[in-house]
Amino acid sequence: MLGEREFRRITSACWDVSVRLEEMDRDGIDHQIISPTPVLFAYNCEPQHALECARLFNDAALEMCHLGKGRLQSLCQVPLQDIDASCAELTRCLRGGHVGVEIGNHVGEKNLDDPGIVTFLQHCADEGAAVLVHPWDMMATQRMPKYMMPWTVGMPAETQLSLVSLIVSGAFDRLPASLRICFAHGGGSFAFLLGRLENAWHHHEAARGVSQFPPSHYVNRFYVDSAVFDERTLQFLVEIMGQDRVLLGSDYPFPLGEERVGALIRGSRLSSALKTKLLGSNAEKWLGKSKEIGREANASTALIPEQRTASVGCPARGAAENNAAPAVASGDRNSEKLTYSSYLEVPELLKLQHPESSPPHHDELLFIIVHQTYELWFKELLHDLDAVVANLRDAAADPTSRDGVYEAARLLRRCTEIMRVLVEQFTILETMLPTHFLAFREKLAPASGFQSEQFRELEFLCGLKDEKMLRYHELTPESHAILNRRLREDSLRDVFFQALEALGTLPPSAPNASEAEKFKARAQAIHALYRDERNHRDWIDVCERLTEFDELVVGWRLRHIQMVERTIGIRMGTGGSAGSSYLKLTLDKKFFPELWEARTYLEG
Repeated sequence: MLGEREFRRITSACWDVSVRLEEMDRDGIDHQIISPTPVLFAYNCEPQHALECARLFNDAALEMCHLGKGRLQSLCQVPLQDIDASCAELTRCLRGGHVGVEIGNHVGEKNLDDPGIVTFLQHCADEGAAVLVHPWDMMATQRMPKYMMPWTVGMPAETQLSLVSLIVSGAFDRLPASLRICFAHGGGSFAFLLGRLENAWHHHEAARGVSQFPPSHYVNRFYVDSAVFDERTLQFLVEIMGQDRVLLGSDYPFPLGEERVGALIRGSRLSSALKTKLLGSNAEKWLGKSKEIGREANASTALIPEQRTASVGCPARGAAENNAAPAVASGDRNSEKLTYSSYLEVPELLKLQHPESSPPHHDELLFIIVHQTYELWFKELLHDLDAVVANLRDAAADPTSRDGVYEAARLLRRCTEIMRVLVEQFTILETMLPTHFLAFREKLAPASGFQSEQFRELEFLCGLKDEKMLRYHELTPESHAILNRRLREDSLRDVFFQALEALGTLPPSAPNASEAEKFKARAQAIHALYRDERNHRDWIDVCERLTEFDELVVGWRLRHIQMVERTIGIRMGTGGSAGSSYLKLTLDKKFFPELWEARTYLEG
């Protein structure tokens, strides 16, 4: 009711746990996260009244979960108009058994970038609480009095406003990466207007706000749900957000939701592995509670991947929303104690080698394992080099501090040692006879190392960017989106020279300076570091590590060529490249050519 007027009719699934469990069984849902009804947030009431409402509903939600046979958990609500009270209530609720909090996308005229709300989000990160943002109190309702347009038009716009405010205000830059925050309804219109937002950021200074990076940089800082109700839209959403950032949402138990929860994902043409992520494991990451959920769910039912999944439901919820939190498949992860095998997921790891030859050729297993190992090391290199970039940014922000420079050099040392291992791995591949490789080579087409998304990402991250290379990754939309982001954001090379500018070694470029002039100035800036070794030993260490890393990458390319020629001669590559003749063209590619050029200027 809204005063004396009927607001909305709801079904017993909003309050009757037995009905809810029956419908979960009907839809193949193992675990469900229930969440508050946004119209009951009471943000427009006196803070004490809103706090009393929150406590009432939060305690009621725990009572429902208690009756849920271990298959229900809940998000609490807080009086967000009072930040101190909100922090205290969140802490109370987490201690009581809630797994996170649902908040509205604004409080009156305050968007999520409001300093008080940012403080609350920081508290959520500190407490390890999952955060679900749901639009409410939609804008311009006087212009949308009919046709449910506040739901179909206002809600997506409200969520877009939430995300843009967090990005351009610099709130995401200030908040820790440990904050696990999810936005309802597929993130509203964000994914579909990201290109517009990105274009404005690059071409209009006012559109940048105070964000450190372009908007696409932040897509890995939040999750969205899958409640978009169209397969093409879902595919696009996954392409933009990445396959690890979308999780099942249903809008259960309201009429605007999925009639059968999870049907969109299950019936889509997405890969089995991706469906597993969307139907469960991504929600586990968002919740940060996978082991607890697994133990509770196993007490009542087994999980069959892609057939049984989880959704978020809403007790007595008007403008309802949802998100996923599944049970975990059986295995060591569900045991009371972590083991070596469960921590490293060894059983899963050892099942990832699938030879194409039939019967499997003996040496194909080696070929697969070596290349999978490459990809794991590439992942670690990306992880470490991103940290190097962050530390060099810190050094640029405070040139008087040496902490960032030291840490950058330390991590670069690790990267060089990893590259040394990668170069040595070719000796293992060369234990195959050419005839043994040729026995299964034809089965590999059109797959090729040329298509390694992570190696291309490493090139882009370090500064060797070529937009034409994107076309080779169009068949993998998630990787294409990542590479496109890497292409547009500052590289390690860019950030290194930005730091030298802040240090005062590299003068700012003249507006009309040519690329050749900029290159020479950067090489001379490095030369200046070496000439003043007494004051710049830490920066020289970074330069030496970058040069060594560059040298080892060139060495890796050379060994690759030698291994290819030794194995298949001058044949065309399985992916359609020119084989070793193409690889030879890459030997002149260096990530940091200015570091090499500076050697020309050095004297004893």
